[in-house]
Amino acid sequence: MKAVEERLLELENEIRALKDKDSIRTLLSKYAVAVDEKNRSSLGELFTEDSAIQIPAWEVDVNGKAAVLEFYDTYWSRFNNPRRYFANESFTMGKDDAQVFMYWHVTQDSGNDSYLGWGTYHWRFRRLEKFWKIAAVKIDILAMTTLAAGWA
Repeated sequence: MKAVEERLLELENEIRALKDKDSIRTLLSKYAVAVDEKNRSSLGELFTEDSAIQIPAWEVDVNGKAAVLEFYDTYWSRFNNPRRYFANESFTMGKDDAQVFMYWHVTQDSGNDSYLGWGTYHWRFRRLEKFWKIAAVKIDILAMTTLAAGWA
């Protein structure tokens, strides 16, 4: 049987990992709200200064918070009333970094067209002092289509 001190340390590490996962889930929720509300200021608070975003389907590959926010400015000019939903997240936790895989679904409009899209997120997070921030995200778009065009 392990010593009490060793078991206590293991429990403390497990509790820290659970709290960190909860903090990252909260960060992801803030991300969704900021993007959906087109709130550049709130969104900027969530990313590291050296953050990156990749969206291969749209040929997006930018580095640095300013460039990431410029991408969202462009996205917001293309689509209105976005609402995104996350599912099936899978966490890989380090001491001060984390990776999360998840599926996403979005509804939005552009002009008179309603759009439906889905795909996957590959997130990287970094702890800066006491707070987690988004260090990078790769967004794979599996579909982005109008309701009229459908997806079958």
